[in-house]
Amino acid sequence: MRWPWIKKQAQANSAMSVDDQADASSSSILSGDAEQDSRSLEILLDTIAAVTANIDLDNVLSDIVDRSLQVTSAERAILLLGEDPGQLSVRVAQDRDGKSLSGDLQWSKSLVRRCLQEGVAVRSVVQSDQEALELGRSVFDLKLRAVMCAPMRSQDRTVGVIYVDSRAVRREFSARDQALFGAISAQLAISVENARLHADSLEKAKLEKDVEIARRIQQHLLPALPKDDGLDISLRYRAAEQASGDTYDFVPMSGGRYAIMIGDVTGHGVGAALLTHAVQAALRSYLEMIDDVATVVSKINQRLVEGVETGNFMSLILAVVDPAARTLQYVNAGHPGLVVCQQDGARELAKTGMVLGVVGDQEYEASPLIELQHGDVLFAHTDGVDESMSPDREVFGIERLRELVSSLRREGKSADGLLAAVERQVHAHVGSDASEDDFTMIAVKLP
Repeated sequence: MRWPWIKKQAQANSAMSVDDQADASSSSILSGDAEQDSRSLEILLDTIAAVTANIDLDNVLSDIVDRSLQVTSAERAILLLGEDPGQLSVRVAQDRDGKSLSGDLQWSKSLVRRCLQEGVAVRSVVQSDQEALELGRSVFDLKLRAVMCAPMRSQDRTVGVIYVDSRAVRREFSARDQALFGAISAQLAISVENARLHADSLEKAKLEKDVEIARRIQQHLLPALPKDDGLDISLRYRAAEQASGDTYDFVPMSGGRYAIMIGDVTGHGVGAALLTHAVQAALRSYLEMIDDVATVVSKINQRLVEGVETGNFMSLILAVVDPAARTLQYVNAGHPGLVVCQQDGARELAKTGMVLGVVGDQEYEASPLIELQHGDVLFAHTDGVDESMSPDREVFGIERLRELVSSLRREGKSADGLLAAVERQVHAHVGSDASEDDFTMIAVKLP
Protein backbone atom coordinates (compact mmCIF):
# COMPACT_ATOMS: atom_id res chain seq x y z
CA MET A 1 0.00 0.00 0.00
CA ARG A 2 1.73 3.16 -1.21
CA TRP A 3 -0.27 6.28 -0.37
CA PRO A 4 1.59 9.58 -0.80
CA TRP A 5 -0.07 11.15 2.24
CA ILE A 6 1.51 8.52 4.54
CA LYS A 7 5.03 9.62 3.59
CA LYS A 8 4.13 13.29 3.85
CA GLN A 9 2.47 12.81 7.22
CA ALA A 10 5.49 10.89 8.51
CA GLN A 11 7.80 13.72 7.48
CA ALA A 12 5.60 16.23 9.26
CA ASN A 13 5.59 14.17 12.47
CA SER A 14 9.22 15.06 13.08
CA ALA A 15 8.24 18.73 13.42
CA MET A 16 5.24 18.15 15.70
CA SER A 17 5.14 18.96 19.39
CA VAL A 18 4.66 16.33 22.08
CA ASP A 19 0.97 17.25 22.19
CA ASP A 20 0.69 16.53 18.49
CA GLN A 21 2.48 13.20 18.74
CA ALA A 22 0.81 11.21 21.47
CA ASP A 23 2.22 8.12 19.82
CA ALA A 24 4.36 8.54 16.69
CA SER A 25 4.31 4.80 16.07
CA SER A 26 0.54 4.93 15.59
CA SER A 27 0.54 7.71 12.97
CA SER A 28 -0.90 5.30 10.42
CA ILE A 29 -4.45 4.09 10.00
CA LEU A 30 -3.06 0.54 10.25
CA SER A 31 -2.53 -0.37 13.89
CA GLY A 32 -1.88 -4.11 13.64
CA ASP A 33 -5.25 -4.90 15.21
CA ALA A 34 -7.10 -6.83 12.48
CA GLU A 35 -10.60 -5.78 13.55
CA GLN A 36 -9.67 -2.12 14.03
CA ASP A 37 -7.71 -2.00 10.75
CA SER A 38 -10.59 -3.59 8.87
CA ARG A 39 -12.95 -0.95 10.25
CA SER A 40 -10.54 1.87 9.33
CA LEU A 41 -10.22 0.64 5.76
CA GLU A 42 -13.99 0.20 5.51
CA ILE A 43 -14.53 3.81 6.67
CA LEU A 44 -11.93 5.08 4.21
CA LEU A 45 -13.30 3.10 1.26
CA ASP A 46 -16.93 3.99 1.93
CA THR A 47 -16.14 7.68 2.39
CA ILE A 48 -14.02 7.93 -0.75
CA ALA A 49 -16.46 6.02 -2.92
CA ALA A 50 -19.56 7.81 -1.59
CA VAL A 51 -18.33 11.27 -2.49
CA THR A 52 -16.50 10.16 -5.64
CA ALA A 53 -19.75 9.10 -7.32
CA ASN A 54 -21.44 12.42 -6.46
CA ILE A 55 -20.82 15.44 -8.69
CA ASP A 56 -23.24 17.92 -7.08
CA LEU A 57 -21.06 20.41 -5.17
CA ASP A 58 -23.49 21.18 -2.32
CA ASN A 59 -24.18 17.48 -1.74
CA VAL A 60 -20.46 16.66 -1.80
CA LEU A 61 -19.62 19.35 0.75
CA SER A 62 -22.46 18.32 3.09
CA ASP A 63 -21.43 14.68 2.81
CA ILE A 64 -17.82 15.57 3.67
CA VAL A 65 -18.94 17.33 6.88
CA ASP A 66 -21.31 14.49 7.86
CA ARG A 67 -18.64 11.85 7.40
CA SER A 68 -15.97 13.89 9.17
CA LEU A 69 -18.20 13.97 12.25
CA GLN A 70 -18.83 10.23 12.00
CA VAL A 71 -15.16 9.35 11.57
CA THR A 72 -13.85 11.55 14.41
CA SER A 73 -16.85 11.56 16.83
CA ALA A 74 -16.26 15.31 17.14
CA GLU A 75 -18.87 17.83 18.33
CA ARG A 76 -18.48 20.27 15.43
CA ALA A 77 -17.18 20.12 11.87
CA ILE A 78 -16.48 23.15 9.69
CA LEU A 79 -15.55 23.03 6.01
CA LEU A 80 -13.67 26.10 4.79
CA LEU A 81 -12.88 26.73 1.14
CA GLY A 82 -9.91 28.71 -0.12
CA GLU A 83 -6.13 28.51 -0.40
CA ASP A 84 -4.92 31.33 1.86
CA PRO A 85 -5.42 31.24 5.67
CA GLY A 86 -6.58 34.86 5.61
CA GLN A 87 -9.17 34.31 2.88
CA LEU A 88 -10.91 31.09 3.95
CA SER A 89 -14.70 31.14 3.86
CA VAL A 90 -17.05 28.82 5.76
CA ARG A 91 -19.05 26.76 3.29
CA VAL A 92 -20.64 24.17 5.61
CA ALA A 93 -20.71 24.00 9.43
CA GLN A 94 -22.60 21.42 11.45
CA ASP A 95 -22.76 19.84 14.90
CA ARG A 96 -22.90 16.11 15.57
CA ASP A 97 -26.71 16.21 15.87
CA GLY A 98 -26.94 17.31 12.25
CA LYS A 99 -27.82 20.93 13.06
CA SER A 100 -26.36 23.56 10.74
CA LEU A 101 -24.23 26.20 12.47
CA SER A 102 -24.36 29.82 11.40
CA GLY A 103 -23.59 33.28 12.71
CA ASP A 104 -20.16 34.40 13.90
CA LEU A 105 -18.42 31.02 14.02
CA GLN A 106 -15.10 30.68 15.80
CA TRP A 107 -12.35 28.14 15.28
CA SER A 108 -8.63 27.78 15.97
CA LYS A 109 -7.18 29.97 13.26
CA SER A 110 -3.63 29.24 14.40
CA LEU A 111 -4.10 25.48 13.95
CA VAL A 112 -5.74 26.00 10.56
CA ARG A 113 -2.86 28.25 9.51
CA ARG A 114 -0.35 25.63 10.59
CA CYS A 115 -2.31 22.93 8.75
CA LEU A 116 -2.12 24.92 5.51
CA GLN A 117 1.55 25.79 5.97
CA GLU A 118 2.62 22.19 6.63
CA GLY A 119 0.18 20.65 4.15
CA VAL A 120 -0.80 17.76 6.46
CA ALA A 121 -3.43 16.92 9.07
CA VAL A 122 -2.62 18.40 12.50
CA ARG A 123 -4.20 18.00 15.94
CA SER A 124 -3.86 19.31 19.46
CA VAL A 125 -5.10 18.22 22.86
CA VAL A 126 -5.71 21.19 25.19
CA GLN A 127 -4.58 20.41 28.74
CA SER A 128 -4.77 23.89 30.26
CA ASP A 129 -6.15 27.40 29.79
CA GLN A 130 -2.65 28.56 28.85
CA GLU A 131 -2.48 26.01 26.03
CA ALA A 132 -5.94 27.08 24.90
CA LEU A 133 -4.83 30.71 24.70
CA GLU A 134 -1.76 29.69 22.74
CA LEU A 135 -4.01 28.02 20.17
CA GLY A 136 -6.13 31.15 19.91
CA ARG A 137 -8.70 33.15 21.84
CA SER A 138 -11.49 31.19 20.16
CA VAL A 139 -10.23 27.90 21.63
CA PHE A 140 -10.15 29.45 25.11
CA ASP A 141 -13.57 31.08 24.78
CA LEU A 142 -15.23 27.90 23.49
CA LYS A 143 -13.50 25.75 26.15
CA LEU A 144 -12.30 23.33 23.48
CA ARG A 145 -10.36 20.25 24.63
CA ALA A 146 -9.46 18.65 21.27
CA VAL A 147 -8.93 20.25 17.86
CA MET A 148 -7.94 18.69 14.52
CA CYS A 149 -7.91 19.85 10.90
CA ALA A 150 -6.69 18.56 7.55
CA PRO A 151 -6.00 20.28 4.23
CA MET A 152 -7.88 19.27 1.09
CA ARG A 153 -5.40 19.28 -1.79
CA SER A 154 -5.90 18.34 -5.44
CA GLN A 155 -3.28 18.48 -8.18
CA ASP A 156 -0.84 20.24 -5.78
CA ARG A 157 -3.41 22.96 -5.05
CA THR A 158 -5.20 23.53 -1.75
CA VAL A 159 -8.96 23.78 -2.20
CA GLY A 160 -9.88 24.09 1.47
CA VAL A 161 -9.68 22.75 5.01
CA ILE A 162 -11.88 20.38 7.00
CA TYR A 163 -11.82 21.21 10.73
CA VAL A 164 -13.29 19.38 13.76
CA ASP A 165 -13.24 20.09 17.48
CA SER A 166 -14.71 18.88 20.78
CA ARG A 167 -15.24 20.18 24.30
CA ALA A 168 -15.53 16.71 25.84
CA VAL A 169 -12.86 16.21 28.51
CA ARG A 170 -12.46 12.53 27.65
CA ARG A 171 -12.35 13.03 23.89
CA GLU A 172 -8.85 13.21 22.44
CA PHE A 173 -8.01 12.83 18.79
CA SER A 174 -5.42 10.08 18.50
CA ALA A 175 -2.58 9.78 16.01
CA ARG A 176 -4.66 7.12 14.24
CA ASP A 177 -7.61 9.54 14.05
CA GLN A 178 -5.23 12.09 12.56
CA ALA A 179 -3.87 9.63 9.96
CA LEU A 180 -7.37 8.49 8.93
CA PHE A 181 -8.62 12.08 8.80
CA GLY A 182 -5.66 13.09 6.64
CA ALA A 183 -6.18 10.17 4.26
CA ILE A 184 -9.86 10.95 3.81
CA SER A 185 -9.27 14.67 3.29
CA ALA A 186 -6.71 13.98 0.55
CA GLN A 187 -9.26 11.98 -1.43
CA LEU A 188 -12.17 14.31 -0.68
CA ALA A 189 -10.34 17.18 -2.38
CA ILE A 190 -10.63 15.31 -5.69
CA SER A 191 -14.40 15.11 -5.23
CA VAL A 192 -14.63 18.82 -4.45
CA GLU A 193 -12.72 19.62 -7.63
CA ASN A 194 -14.91 17.26 -9.68
CA ALA A 195 -18.07 18.82 -8.24
CA ARG A 196 -16.74 22.29 -8.90
CA LEU A 197 -16.03 21.40 -12.50
CA HIS A 198 -19.54 20.00 -12.87
CA ALA A 199 -21.16 23.12 -11.39
CA ASP A 200 -19.12 25.31 -13.73
CA SER A 201 -20.03 23.19 -16.72
CA LEU A 202 -23.75 23.57 -16.05
CA GLU A 203 -23.38 27.34 -16.32
CA LYS A 204 -20.98 27.49 -19.25
CA ALA A 205 -21.32 24.18 -21.11
CA LYS A 206 -22.26 25.91 -24.37
CA LEU A 207 -19.24 28.20 -24.36
CA GLU A 208 -16.38 26.95 -26.48
CA LYS A 209 -13.77 28.24 -24.07
CA ASP A 210 -15.11 26.19 -21.18
CA VAL A 211 -15.40 23.06 -23.29
CA GLU A 212 -11.77 23.48 -24.25
CA ILE A 213 -10.90 23.77 -20.56
CA ALA A 214 -12.74 20.53 -19.86
CA ARG A 215 -10.86 18.83 -22.69
CA ARG A 216 -7.52 19.95 -21.29
CA ILE A 217 -8.44 18.80 -17.79
CA GLN A 218 -9.48 15.38 -19.06
CA GLN A 219 -6.34 15.02 -21.18
CA HIS A 220 -4.28 15.87 -18.11
CA LEU A 221 -6.10 13.30 -15.96
CA LEU A 222 -6.04 10.40 -18.43
CA PRO A 223 -3.27 7.93 -17.55
CA ALA A 224 -0.18 7.32 -19.63
CA LEU A 225 0.69 3.91 -21.05
CA PRO A 226 2.67 1.81 -18.58
CA LYS A 227 6.28 1.01 -19.40
CA ASP A 228 6.54 -2.67 -18.59
CA ASP A 229 8.87 -5.26 -20.18
CA GLY A 230 6.39 -8.05 -19.37
CA LEU A 231 3.62 -6.73 -21.65
CA ASP A 232 3.34 -5.02 -25.02
CA ILE A 233 0.49 -2.47 -24.56
CA SER A 234 -0.85 0.12 -26.97
CA LEU A 235 -3.73 2.59 -27.00
CA ARG A 236 -5.79 4.63 -29.45
CA TYR A 237 -8.09 7.28 -27.99
CA ARG A 238 -10.11 10.06 -29.63
CA ALA A 239 -13.06 12.14 -28.41
CA ALA A 240 -16.00 12.89 -30.69
CA GLU A 241 -16.35 16.25 -28.93
CA GLN A 242 -13.84 18.23 -26.89
CA ALA A 243 -14.47 15.96 -23.89
CA SER A 244 -15.14 12.23 -23.98
CA GLY A 245 -17.44 9.70 -22.32
CA ASP A 246 -14.81 7.00 -22.88
CA THR A 247 -12.35 6.18 -20.15
CA TYR A 248 -9.46 3.80 -19.60
CA ASP A 249 -6.77 3.07 -17.03
CA PHE A 250 -3.73 0.89 -16.43
CA VAL A 251 -3.05 0.09 -12.77
CA PRO A 252 -0.04 -1.97 -11.58
CA MET A 253 -0.93 -4.62 -9.00
CA SER A 254 1.04 -6.93 -6.73
CA GLY A 255 3.05 -9.75 -8.25
CA GLY A 256 3.73 -7.91 -11.50
CA ARG A 257 0.09 -8.04 -12.62
CA TYR A 258 -1.71 -5.24 -14.44
CA ALA A 259 -5.34 -4.17 -14.10
CA ILE A 260 -6.60 -2.80 -17.41
CA MET A 261 -9.88 -0.89 -17.53
CA ILE A 262 -11.93 0.44 -20.42
CA GLY A 263 -15.37 2.01 -20.04
CA ASP A 264 -18.02 4.09 -21.76
CA VAL A 265 -20.52 6.46 -20.12
CA THR A 266 -23.81 7.25 -21.86
CA GLY A 267 -23.37 10.32 -24.04
CA HIS A 268 -20.28 12.44 -24.42
CA GLY A 269 -19.19 15.97 -23.60
CA VAL A 270 -18.39 17.66 -20.29
CA GLY A 271 -20.85 15.80 -18.04
CA ALA A 272 -19.81 12.36 -19.30
CA ALA A 273 -16.12 13.29 -18.98
CA LEU A 274 -16.55 14.28 -15.32
CA LEU A 275 -18.31 11.02 -14.54
CA THR A 276 -15.60 8.95 -16.24
CA HIS A 277 -12.95 10.62 -14.08
CA ALA A 278 -15.01 10.00 -10.93
CA VAL A 279 -15.14 6.29 -11.78
CA GLN A 280 -11.42 6.24 -12.59
CA ALA A 281 -10.57 7.82 -9.20
CA ALA A 282 -12.80 5.34 -7.33
CA LEU A 283 -11.31 2.41 -9.25
CA ARG A 284 -7.74 3.34 -8.30
CA SER A 285 -8.71 3.84 -4.65
CA TYR A 286 -10.37 0.43 -4.48
CA LEU A 287 -7.59 -1.42 -6.30
CA GLU A 288 -5.03 -0.18 -3.77
CA MET A 289 -6.81 -2.18 -1.06
CA ILE A 290 -9.00 -4.81 -2.75
CA ASP A 291 -7.51 -7.61 -4.84
CA ASP A 292 -10.80 -9.12 -6.05
CA VAL A 293 -11.92 -7.42 -9.28
CA ALA A 294 -15.53 -8.58 -8.91
CA THR A 295 -15.79 -6.82 -5.53
CA VAL A 296 -14.24 -3.66 -7.00
CA VAL A 297 -16.78 -3.52 -9.86
CA SER A 298 -19.68 -4.29 -7.48
CA LYS A 299 -18.69 -1.38 -5.24
CA ILE A 300 -18.37 1.04 -8.16
CA ASN A 301 -21.83 0.01 -9.37
CA GLN A 302 -23.39 0.62 -5.97
CA ARG A 303 -21.91 4.11 -5.73
CA LEU A 304 -23.10 4.98 -9.23
CA VAL A 305 -26.61 3.80 -8.36
CA GLU A 306 -26.62 5.93 -5.20
CA GLY A 307 -24.93 9.04 -6.55
CA VAL A 308 -25.74 9.43 -10.25
CA GLU A 309 -28.96 10.70 -11.77
CA THR A 310 -31.32 8.00 -13.05
CA GLY A 311 -30.84 7.31 -16.74
CA ASN A 312 -27.06 7.65 -16.68
CA PHE A 313 -25.16 4.39 -16.81
CA MET A 314 -21.77 3.01 -17.78
CA SER A 315 -20.39 -0.11 -19.42
CA LEU A 316 -16.99 -1.27 -18.19
CA ILE A 317 -14.39 -4.01 -18.53
CA LEU A 318 -11.85 -4.59 -15.77
CA ALA A 319 -9.25 -7.20 -16.77
CA VAL A 320 -6.22 -8.42 -14.82
CA VAL A 321 -3.31 -9.79 -16.85
CA ASP A 322 -0.51 -11.73 -15.15
CA PRO A 323 2.49 -11.82 -17.55
CA ALA A 324 4.46 -14.27 -15.39
CA ALA A 325 1.66 -16.80 -14.90
CA ARG A 326 0.28 -16.02 -18.40
CA THR A 327 -3.30 -15.75 -17.20
CA LEU A 328 -6.23 -13.41 -17.73
CA GLN A 329 -9.25 -12.75 -15.51
CA TYR A 330 -11.89 -10.13 -16.15
CA VAL A 331 -15.25 -8.61 -15.24
CA ASN A 332 -17.35 -7.35 -18.14
CA ALA A 333 -20.23 -5.08 -17.05
CA GLY A 334 -22.25 -4.84 -20.26
CA HIS A 335 -19.37 -3.62 -22.44
CA PRO A 336 -18.92 -4.38 -26.18
CA GLY A 337 -16.91 -7.49 -27.02
CA LEU A 338 -13.64 -8.20 -25.26
CA VAL A 339 -11.64 -10.19 -27.82
CA VAL A 340 -8.77 -12.59 -27.13
CA CYS A 341 -6.70 -13.68 -30.15
CA GLN A 342 -4.78 -16.96 -29.83
CA GLN A 343 -3.14 -19.42 -32.18
CA ASP A 344 -6.47 -21.01 -33.11
CA GLY A 345 -8.21 -17.69 -33.86
CA ALA A 346 -10.09 -14.87 -32.14
CA ARG A 347 -13.05 -15.22 -29.82
CA GLU A 348 -15.25 -12.75 -28.04
CA LEU A 349 -15.33 -13.29 -24.28
CA ALA A 350 -18.74 -13.34 -22.64
CA LYS A 351 -20.10 -10.52 -20.51
CA THR A 352 -20.28 -11.31 -16.80
CA GLY A 353 -22.91 -8.74 -15.76
CA MET A 354 -25.10 -5.82 -16.76
CA VAL A 355 -24.07 -2.18 -17.16
CA LEU A 356 -23.19 -0.15 -14.05
CA GLY A 357 -25.46 2.38 -12.37
CA VAL A 358 -28.83 0.70 -12.95
CA VAL A 359 -29.49 -1.95 -10.28
CA GLY A 360 -28.33 -1.47 -6.69
CA ASP A 361 -26.73 -4.29 -4.67
CA GLN A 362 -25.78 -6.04 -7.92
CA GLU A 363 -23.05 -8.62 -7.30
CA TYR A 364 -20.72 -8.94 -10.27
CA GLU A 365 -18.76 -12.09 -11.01
CA ALA A 366 -15.27 -12.50 -12.40
CA SER A 367 -14.48 -14.93 -15.20
CA PRO A 368 -12.48 -18.11 -14.55
CA LEU A 369 -8.75 -17.77 -15.15
CA ILE A 370 -7.97 -17.90 -18.89
CA GLU A 371 -4.64 -19.41 -19.94
CA LEU A 372 -2.57 -17.31 -22.33
CA GLN A 373 0.38 -18.20 -24.56
CA HIS A 374 3.28 -16.38 -26.19
CA GLY A 375 1.96 -13.97 -28.81
CA ASP A 376 -1.65 -13.94 -27.59
CA VAL A 377 -3.43 -10.60 -27.93
CA LEU A 378 -6.15 -9.08 -25.77
CA PHE A 379 -8.18 -6.48 -27.67
CA ALA A 380 -10.70 -4.14 -26.01
CA HIS A 381 -12.61 -1.25 -27.54
CA THR A 382 -15.60 1.05 -27.13
CA ASP A 383 -18.61 1.00 -29.44
CA GLY A 384 -17.29 3.98 -31.37
CA VAL A 385 -15.05 1.46 -33.19
CA ASP A 386 -17.40 -1.36 -34.31
CA GLU A 387 -20.36 1.02 -34.77
CA SER A 388 -18.43 3.40 -37.05
CA MET A 389 -20.55 4.01 -40.16
CA SER A 390 -19.70 4.33 -43.81
CA PRO A 391 -21.24 7.15 -45.92
CA ASP A 392 -24.10 4.78 -46.84
CA ARG A 393 -24.71 4.05 -43.13
CA GLU A 394 -23.18 0.56 -42.97
CA VAL A 395 -21.58 -0.21 -39.61
CA PHE A 396 -18.06 -1.61 -39.45
CA GLY A 397 -19.35 -4.46 -37.28
CA ILE A 398 -17.96 -6.68 -34.55
CA GLU A 399 -17.47 -9.68 -36.88
CA ARG A 400 -15.31 -7.69 -39.30
CA LEU A 401 -13.37 -6.23 -36.37
CA ARG A 402 -12.72 -9.67 -34.83
CA GLU A 403 -11.54 -11.15 -38.15
CA LEU A 404 -9.26 -8.16 -38.75
CA VAL A 405 -7.64 -8.41 -35.32
CA SER A 406 -7.16 -12.16 -35.74
CA SER A 407 -5.42 -11.74 -39.11
CA LEU A 408 -3.16 -9.01 -37.72
CA ARG A 409 -2.19 -11.26 -34.84
CA ARG A 410 -1.25 -14.03 -37.29
CA GLU A 411 0.95 -11.53 -39.13
CA GLY A 412 2.88 -11.02 -35.89
CA LYS A 413 1.99 -7.36 -35.50
CA SER A 414 3.04 -5.60 -32.32
CA ALA A 415 0.28 -4.13 -30.14
CA ASP A 416 0.86 -0.71 -31.65
CA GLY A 417 1.09 -2.05 -35.19
CA LEU A 418 -2.17 -3.92 -34.71
CA LEU A 419 -4.05 -0.82 -33.51
CA ALA A 420 -2.57 1.31 -36.28
CA ALA A 421 -3.86 -1.17 -38.89
CA VAL A 422 -7.32 -1.33 -37.30
CA GLU A 423 -7.49 2.45 -37.18
CA ARG A 424 -6.62 2.71 -40.88
CA GLN A 425 -9.33 0.20 -41.79
CA VAL A 426 -11.96 2.00 -39.73
CA HIS A 427 -11.03 5.38 -41.26
CA ALA A 428 -11.22 3.84 -44.73
CA HIS A 429 -14.67 2.47 -43.92
CA VAL A 430 -15.92 5.81 -42.58
CA GLY A 431 -14.30 7.77 -45.39
CA SER A 432 -12.52 10.26 -43.10
CA ASP A 433 -10.79 10.65 -39.75
CA ALA A 434 -13.97 12.08 -38.23
CA SER A 435 -16.12 10.04 -35.85
CA GLU A 436 -19.68 10.42 -34.58
CA ASP A 437 -18.81 8.77 -31.28
CA ASP A 438 -15.90 8.56 -28.86
CA PHE A 439 -13.29 6.06 -30.03
CA THR A 440 -10.98 4.00 -27.78
CA MET A 441 -8.98 0.82 -28.43
CA ILE A 442 -6.51 -1.08 -26.23
CA ALA A 443 -4.28 -3.95 -27.35
CA VAL A 444 -2.23 -6.08 -24.95
CA LYS A 445 0.20 -8.63 -26.39
CA LEU A 446 2.18 -11.22 -24.45
CA PRO A 447 5.76 -11.17 -25.75
